[in-house]
Amino acid sequence: MPERIEEACAAIDEAVDYARGAAAPYGINILIEPLNSYDAPGYFLASTGQARDIINEVEADNILLMFDCYHVQLIERDLSHRITNLMPVIGHIQFASVPDRGAPDHGEIDLAHVFNVISELGYLAPLAAEYKPVGPTIDTLSQISKYA
Repeated sequence: MPERIEEACAAIDEAVDYARGAAAPYGINILIEPLNSYDAPGYFLASTGQARDIINEVEADNILLMFDCYHVQLIERDLSHRITNLMPVIGHIQFASVPDRGAPDHGEIDLAHVFNVISELGYLAPLAAEYKPVGPTIDTLSQISKYA
């Protein structure tokens, strides 16, 4: 098994290096995203620490972390500290309710607190709601306005 992990690491390094080089002339950032093992069993990139290691190893300004609050909460929890510690390598932030990836109006994440942390850190880029709506999307999107 360690041999397969080494092969996977080498393949990821090669792919990220290729993507970095191909995107750089156009000013495009490449995002890498850890996914939880419930939704993506066997997926290689399984933690923010592993993603940070890849980002640091590549040493490229255009390789950044896709911080999906849903996945990070299921994998590692402690969103506030993780966002704070990873902010230098975060390229985009997504959110949804946990544990069902539903609309962000319920679940175990205190999104008001998380959004406050993000704001205090000076993150100004758009946030994305990536969730599974129940009913018309417009109805569930209206729930997000309470965080604005």
